[in-house]
Amino acid sequence: MKNVVAYVRVSSQSQVENTSIETQIEKIELHCKLHDINIIKTFKDEGISAKDTERKAYNEMLEYILNKDNNIDSVIVYKSDRLHRSLKNLLITIEDIFIPNEISFISITEQFDTSNAQGMLFLQMLGSFAEFERKIINERTKNGRLSKGKSELYVGGRVPLGYNLIDNDTLTLNYQEAEIIKDIFKMRTKGISIGKIALKHNMSKSKIHYILNNKIYMGVYNYHGKKEKNKISFKVPPIVSNYIWNKANHTT
Repeated sequence: MKNVVAYVRVSSQSQVENTSIETQIEKIELHCKLHDINIIKTFKDEGISAKDTERKAYNEMLEYILNKDNNIDSVIVYKSDRLHRSLKNLLITIEDIFIPNEISFISITEQFDTSNAQGMLFLQMLGSFAEFERKIINERTKNGRLSKGKSELYVGGRVPLGYNLIDNDTLTLNYQEAEIIKDIFKMRTKGISIGKIALKHNMSKSKIHYILNNKIYMGVYNYHGKKEKNKISFKVPPIVSNYIWNKANHTT
C-alpha cells in the first residue's frame, strides 16, 4: 500500500469556486479509498495564496516528506494549482524536490501520477506549457516596453537621480536632486577630479561616471532593449545644456 500525505489549500476565491478545504479532503479521501492508498497526514493552508512563500502547512509538508523516517511515497492534491498556481514553480518542486527524493506527485483532478509513465508524460507536457507561458509573458512584457517607448513614456527600471516618475510612465524633474546633478557637471567642467566630486556628494566614482555619461541629463532618454533589439530615443526635461554635458565629458 502506498503511503501519501495530502496537501489542501484554500483562498477566499477558491471558496467561491466550491473547492473548500472540506471538499478537497473529501475528494482526496475517496480517491485514496478507491485506489488502496494510505493517507498518513493531511496538511492544510487556509486563506493562503499559492504565491505566498510563507505557507506554514506547505513548508511543514515539505519538511515531513523529506524525513526518510516517515516513509512517504507520494504527495496528493485535489488539483495541481493547490500546490502552485505557477507551472514553473510546480515543475521546480516536482523535479528538484519530489523526484530526487523518490516521491511522486498525484493530482486527482488532472488524473496524473508521476510514479508511472503516463504521469511523467503529463509532467513533460506541463514543462512545455510552462515554457510557452514564460515566452508569452516575455512577449507581452517586450511589447509593453516597446509600446511605452514609442509613446515617449518611461520604459522602466531605476529612475535616474534628478527625476521623479509620475503615473509610472512620465519623467519629471526632481528639482532638489537636479541641483546635485548640475553641481556634478559644473565641478567636472572646471576640471575637478571624479574622486573629489564623488567625495563631496558621498557617491562612488562609478556613480559619478554613470551620471556624467548619461545623456538623459541633457534631455535625451535612450532605451536599448536587449530582448526587443530596438533602440528608442525621445526627449525628456533636461537638467544641463548640451554644451555643459559635452564639456564635462571632454574634460581630462
